[in-house]
Amino acid sequence: MKKWSIILLCFTSCINSADDGMDAFENGDFKNAAKYFQQALVNNPDNESYHYNLARSLEELGLFKEAISEFTWVATYSPNPSKALLGRGRCYWGMEDFESAELDFTNVLRVSPENFDAFYLRGKARIKMWDYYKAYEDLENAIKLNPNNELVYYYRGVARGQIGILQGAINDFNHVLSIRPKMIQAIYNRGICYQRGRRYNRAIADFTQVLSIDNSKLESMWRRGACHMQMRDNNAACKDFEKAITLGYDPSVPFHLRICNFRI
Repeated sequence: MKKWSIILLCFTSCINSADDGMDAFENGDFKNAAKYFQQALVNNPDNESYHYNLARSLEELGLFKEAISEFTWVATYSPNPSKALLGRGRCYWGMEDFESAELDFTNVLRVSPENFDAFYLRGKARIKMWDYYKAYEDLENAIKLNPNNELVYYYRGVARGQIGILQGAINDFNHVLSIRPKMIQAIYNRGICYQRGRRYNRAIADFTQVLSIDNSKLESMWRRGACHMQMRDNNAACKDFEKAITLGYDPSVPFHLRICNFRI
């Protein structure tokens, strides 16, 4: 009788810990969620869902190495490792190990060739690796699978801009800004595309809008100055250059030396 009571108590305790972990996770209390899932695993060490939920909790806490260990356990023993590989790839991304992240997302696509998350995340990883053509292909596929996610358009815009599809990139950023009108990175990158396409008035308008949202974005001030310089408005250009340098901007291309009467 005592033996069965002990087993029942342990089973109930494991379930309660897992349930408490789920409640904590859903409430954003990832530290306690991780603790509860660790407790649940003490008496049920081969439970795939406990390992996965622990990994997710650790990921949310930014404990990427520890999360990778748990995701790897799940990927090794699960008959369907895609979710674990996606999670591990996200953790590698968080550690800026973009090559390992790309490999995990690629392995997901080998078994699940229409996985939106894998295309989207691999596209982002390839942007970080400067592989813009392949990133563009991935993000195209992601949009076909889910055309309602505006962030995919943002990253496709980044990839398009880098490979010279300037109007396509501008269209992507316009789409994003129709939904998120103050997304500063979309405005900034659209400005760069206008600048590269010699549409300087529009570039100036975008860089000015960036600065109206966040006046610490000194690269936008410098780029605006460069656009003024291209339009031969040297007075406006020098004002931007001088103010940016005064506020601490260190230009890689010293445009101001050509037309202004000050030096760094």
